[in-house]
Amino acid sequence: MTPRIGILGGTFDPVHNGHIALAEAAGKLCDLSEVMLLPSAFPPHKQNQQLTEYLHRSSMVNIAAQDNQLLYVSTLEQLLPSPSYTIDTLQYLKLHTVGKTDLYFIIGADAFLDIRTWYKYKEVLKEAHFIVFSRKGFKNKKLLKLFRKLDYIKQGNKWHNDENGKSIFTSSATLPSVSSSAIRTLVAEKHSVDTLVPLGVSQYISEHGLYLT
Repeated sequence: MTPRIGILGGTFDPVHNGHIALAEAAGKLCDLSEVMLLPSAFPPHKQNQQLTEYLHRSSMVNIAAQDNQLLYVSTLEQLLPSPSYTIDTLQYLKLHTVGKTDLYFIIGADAFLDIRTWYKYKEVLKEAHFIVFSRKGFKNKKLLKLFRKLDYIKQGNKWHNDENGKSIFTSSATLPSVSSSAIRTLVAEKHSVDTLVPLGVSQYISEHGLYLT
């Protein structure tokens, strides 16, 4: 069987238990061989936002992934031109992966609804399958309408585009309700985040004095 590689990108500022649960749920849903955690270097949608230094963000992701056999970390986006466009990353992976591999891009439903604002979004959809997660209570009507507008047709448990040969898989799996911004606020207010982030990440945040100002 062709290896199936999941891609979960994000600023990971910091990485938290919700990210790991998302990767694991995607792995189970689509029988992924592994999931690449891909810290964004210069995300175009956050160019006006102050991000923690890339070294710290990627180091925390490495700590989070170190004991999980499904996960591995790529710092690829640090090497590519800025800003970090998804199409550049996917095409680089396609060119530099040995043998045939199917890529599965993991994303939340809210973010997928903005897919048509992405740089070269049609090419993005040609390069990878998508796994779209919707949170509890999310109204899927807009999402399903968008799938149809993008020429995906419902086929069993997935939506498929005959032209580009790619599929979209959906899930409403219950995942931890946690956000990086909430964690930054808690740390700034000197509250513990031990139950919200993977083992070692909380210690790293404390050791390096992150999110205190």
